[in-house]
Amino acid sequence: MTVRGVAERAGVSLGVVHYCYTDKEELLRELIGTVNAEVHQAATAFVSVDFDSAVRGEEGLRRRLYDAIDLIWAVITASPDRQLLSYEIISYSLRTFGLPERGLARDQQHSNEAIVRSVLERTAESAGMCWAMGLDDMVRVVMAIISGVGLRWQIYRDDDEANTLLHRAVDLVVANARPADGA
Repeated sequence: MTVRGVAERAGVSLGVVHYCYTDKEELLRELIGTVNAEVHQAATAFVSVDFDSAVRGEEGLRRRLYDAIDLIWAVITASPDRQLLSYEIISYSLRTFGLPERGLARDQQHSNEAIVRSVLERTAESAGMCWAMGLDDMVRVVMAIISGVGLRWQIYRDDDEANTLLHRAVDLVVANARPADGA
């Protein structure tokens, strides 16, 4: 991807693109935000649900996480080209910038981790549960699972398999939960 190519594809002059974005990295950061926006909106809507009357304990946590992963996965699979773009941005960032403390790949990862963290916090809290391994480690585990299933889905486009894998992953995640103190 080049800034010139973006200008040509958008049907605007190169100067217009440079007026809006100082450089290619700023343009790519905007793309990351756009790619993640729909997933963020779905996750935000999910964690805003009132779970007070829902089932608590391990079964309540499982049901909530199934609902969350189904909702988020529906958003992801509705835009496979956007998801593929996110992989390409990560590859570009790592090839171009190596492993900097800050960079496009890390920004995207941090954004996705924030989504997962909010879902894990809210579902566990509403079910009266907590994570035996700790929230930070659970976020990393869930991120690795979603990334792996997402990449596999990009290759095979097998919705049924992806759904089965994600629900099995939820079962494994729930196996690491325990009742919160006082629950």
